[in-house]
Amino acid sequence: MEVEQLTMPQEEATKQVQALKQLFKQNKSIKQQQIYQDMRKVYGHMHHGGKVIDIYQAFKGTGLDEDNNPKIAIARADATKVHLWKQANGGAIFTSKNDRWNPGKARKTLGDIQIPSGIFEWEYNHPEHRHRTYIKNPAVSTIAPLIPAQILIDEVKHNLKNYFILWEVEEWKPEPPVDPILLKQLTPNLFGVLATWDLTEIERSIIRSHILREDNS
Repeated sequence: MEVEQLTMPQEEATKQVQALKQLFKQNKSIKQQQIYQDMRKVYGHMHHGGKVIDIYQAFKGTGLDEDNNPKIAIARADATKVHLWKQANGGAIFTSKNDRWNPGKARKTLGDIQIPSGIFEWEYNHPEHRHRTYIKNPAVSTIAPLIPAQILIDEVKHNLKNYFILWEVEEWKPEPPVDPILLKQLTPNLFGVLATWDLTEIERSIIRSHILREDNS
């Protein structure tokens, strides 16, 4: 999957981390400001050689497919499916919950990813009415990736729900992905890259059978 990954020389990131530590010692009040906490998290990840993805820019840069759906998706790492609720303001919610009864009133809750207004340029069935009701394919779903055992051993140090996966969606239907990226959230839009991999055909077949069993249970 081709999305821009932000990098920085480790030496420079280390300097930034050290400067922030010194700043926090000198000014305890500034340590409580969220923007400096965010800087500490991002530079801290890069200090260890990590790369970062700005998911807002990733969604904006990759755009929409011919069916008016994003070309990439994000989900919490413990999800088996991801549901996308498109919003009339050009935003969206990626969630593992399927609120089939009232998707129009879907709201972001813990573990969901909110994409802010203006990121997506949705196509409307009635262009003169810019309401969610008229968005082409306003709610779609697809299968979330399976994380290989070795990556779980090497990279997942906490509960799986604390991580996210970003991947390219070939089609928004029950079809397993191919090339996911394991992420940890640093700020609302910046995610540290932990691992990338390609799913094998065996893993994709296992995902298909697992989803089919869930759907028929």
